[in-house]
Amino acid sequence: MPGRILIADDRFASRLMLAALFGGAYYEVVQADRADRVLPVARAERPGVVVISDGMANIGAAALCESLRRDPATTGALRVVMTDRVDSARAAVLIGAGADDVIARSCRDEEVLARLRTLIDHRARVRELSLRDVSPRPQGMAEPAPAFVTERRIAILSPRAIADKWRDSVARALPLRLAARVDLVSPEAVTAHLPDVLVLDSEGLGTDATLRLVAQITRETGPGATQLLIAAGNENSQLVLRALDLGADGILPLPFTGAEAAARIGLLVRRREEIAQLHQGLRIGLQSAMTDPLTGLYNRRYTLPRLDNLLRDVTMTGRPVALLMVDLDHFKRINDCHGHPAGDAVLCAVAKVLGEATPSPGFAARMGGEEFLIVLPDCDRAAATTLAQRIRSAIADLVVPYPG
Repeated sequence: MPGRILIADDRFASRLMLAALFGGAYYEVVQADRADRVLPVARAERPGVVVISDGMANIGAAALCESLRRDPATTGALRVVMTDRVDSARAAVLIGAGADDVIARSCRDEEVLARLRTLIDHRARVRELSLRDVSPRPQGMAEPAPAFVTERRIAILSPRAIADKWRDSVARALPLRLAARVDLVSPEAVTAHLPDVLVLDSEGLGTDATLRLVAQITRETGPGATQLLIAAGNENSQLVLRALDLGADGILPLPFTGAEAAARIGLLVRRREEIAQLHQGLRIGLQSAMTDPLTGLYNRRYTLPRLDNLLRDVTMTGRPVALLMVDLDHFKRINDCHGHPAGDAVLCAVAKVLGEATPSPGFAARMGGEEFLIVLPDCDRAAATTLAQRIRSAIADLVVPYPG
């Protein structure tokens, strides 16, 4: 359940404080007081988030993250590790093991809740897009083969001299499979050509400039188009809260190592591409719902509602619209004599003629069988008649190679 949090902590006082924090924010809280109970409780309770103490005995937080990620029953749960001290190298290890965020206990309660909400909101967006994704997938395969990935662009925006060292250390730490280039950018350059992930140095830029950039980029591109990672000190919780509220995607505690920055950047790259793939699936699904799979023309399901809107517009405005019905004579004879592959080839050839002949904003559609419709907004009778004669002649002159 998205609103259920499992607290995995073997220290009673710490567990009690976290339960009060999350319960006070109206999350449903369940608890595991030993490391060996975390996986069984997670399987039984199906929490949306597992908050793990980095100090648990016997089984470390990294091993727990790895186990939760690999188990089919718990892999969908977000994994957040709470650490007693700020340790950039340790954070990199935990994220590499499967943690979705690593938060120091010294952070204010409001920041902990805000970072948790950011993760939950992303997961909710993924879930919503997944439910709407009706794109066709090959039978017997969980996912289609991944497309070739172009070089990803990571940008660091900082006016400080240390930015050169940051760029070099992050570039060295990023895994080769990420295929990423790390650049230093100016505020003007970053808004002109947005990267995949943008790291904003809030201490160098200042609070106002950082928040203004977060608001501008989120407003102009929408959430998730460019992943925004805010580099901020633990003492600057107010900036962190406002940045997350404006649409920032993650926090990089200052000071940081190249390994931690690379790990957090890798997380954001994966989140961005997860959303991008789902959006692509929606586009493919929408296209499949609107088009005839054989000819590529619009189908009846798309055409009739659009035609209804056009005719309603004609009634209100008096603007003309012309309809051309196209029916292929003796088409059944082609199927009977030469087989359905030959009939399909004829339909595709005719559809190509119709699509190329139809002027914009008009469109051609296959209504079923050998019946087609051409819709011509703002077209009078004379122009429609001329087009119909040209199409009839083009179809009559068609020579369709026999398939096979």
